[in-house]
Amino acid sequence: MKIEPLNELELEIYTVIQELLNNHRLFSLEDIIPKCYNLLNPPYSNSEISRAIQGLIHKRYIIKGTSLTRDDVFQNAVRKRILSYIQINPGAYNRKIRRECSLGSNEFKWHLGMLIKFGFVKKIQFTTRSCGYFENREYMGHEMDLFLLQNDKVAKIIEYLSDLPSSISVIARKLEIHYNTVQKYVLLLEEREILKSTQEKDNIIYSVNEDMLVRLRKIVNGQVFLDFASDV
Repeated sequence: MKIEPLNELELEIYTVIQELLNNHRLFSLEDIIPKCYNLLNPPYSNSEISRAIQGLIHKRYIIKGTSLTRDDVFQNAVRKRILSYIQINPGAYNRKIRRECSLGSNEFKWHLGMLIKFGFVKKIQFTTRSCGYFENREYMGHEMDLFLLQNDKVAKIIEYLSDLPSSISVIARKLEIHYNTVQKYVLLLEEREILKSTQEKDNIIYSVNEDMLVRLRKIVNGQVFLDFASDV
């Protein structure tokens, strides 16, 4: 994820804020501002300190309404577990992350909310009823593709077709998934160029576009950016 660097004054203020919060966990931002004025003026003016504090807020090192700092958020074991899962499984949806991380609904909601507030994670809404969670970085326009791959039925279809290109009716029968469901996902995957089709007599046969899967894996691992840089 992209983390904006701090300038000298922002770093000094951030250090002061962390020390104050370590000693007084219930301090609010309104309490901290005058403390920073007292400790850092001089050599800095109050207006310079205020601008630097706004810079910390803009860069999401501190957030209004919480006594946590960016470092606090990342040091929590539960939030680390959630972030690690999302990094490996970009596009994962709410229930899947909760299940894989063994978290209750309220606990998950709180910790995920902190990761989003501080810019570690982003939520992308794909339809009115479906959304996926991603590490807050660039995925080169493939967020929808990665979200689709997190669907259990989609994963089964791709795994099956990787071994044996087939028609929709054969996929439905072999995987014991309703024909309409298979058709919906296969056509969507073809539209996204994850699957490709060929006409064989009276049947349309679908197979996996391995080049696209390789590209998506490289995007998840960051390798695609190294490839791009080496071609420039």
